[in-house]
Amino acid sequence: MDTELLKTFLEVSKTRHFGRAAEALYLTQSAVSFRIRQLENQLGVNLFTRHRNNIRLTSAGERLLPYAENLMNTWLAAKKDVAHTSNHNEISIGASAALWECMLGPWLASIYALHPGIQLEARIAQRQSLVKQVHERQLDLLVTTEPPKMDEFVSQQLLTFDLNLFCATPSKHHSELNYLRLEWGPDFQHHNAEKASVEGTPVLTTTSANITRSLLKTLDGYTWLPVRWAQTMPDLSVVAHSKPIQRPLYAIWLQNSDKQQQIHDLLRNPFPGHE
Repeated sequence: MDTELLKTFLEVSKTRHFGRAAEALYLTQSAVSFRIRQLENQLGVNLFTRHRNNIRLTSAGERLLPYAENLMNTWLAAKKDVAHTSNHNEISIGASAALWECMLGPWLASIYALHPGIQLEARIAQRQSLVKQVHERQLDLLVTTEPPKMDEFVSQQLLTFDLNLFCATPSKHHSELNYLRLEWGPDFQHHNAEKASVEGTPVLTTTSANITRSLLKTLDGYTWLPVRWAQTMPDLSVVAHSKPIQRPLYAIWLQNSDKQQQIHDLLRNPFPGHE
């Protein structure tokens, strides 16, 4: 179906006037009438009743209206998405909210500084969803603390970073505080199961480091945060007697990705504070 026919139908249904619809579409009135007749012939029904200047939708037209709106919205979204991704200079990067907030923001800034004109999409989602998007070629690059075990993926370790327990009150022990669980992935939880008694039952679970940090004082809580990130914030204190845990950071992409060269160029950019 010609989407211009649907576009014309929607304009006539909105204005209820062939002349005004023609002005809005930069067409002649006869062209608008011809398009509506074409659409009616394709569907085998009358879409409008025409009595002089009184243009109304028929029952068939009323039924078509929501479908036409959905089809046009889908078509416009498809055009935008195809045009967006056809630019070979664009790369989509996905990571959890915590990684974007704690580590990847400054990295993006350094990329833009070194690669003028580059176009990036920073996508936030949970790891499982992002792995699926890479696999389905909807995402070019995944940054995560846990590499998926799939043969078609390339995995490159970028760096290691330390997590430690932080709170908003100096010199407090974890037993005096409420645990706020910031999601660092199932692998982190599995390998630190022995620390469950330290962590306790969370009063908050989230993927956002900024939300967690903002509620530490309000909830009298503590949580795992990257040491390098938290050390720049005077409102945070290390929980008494806590010890840091080291975590890896990986870049993941498809072996046969058509963005191989761009990805390699990006990964040459050092992470600020981790050179």
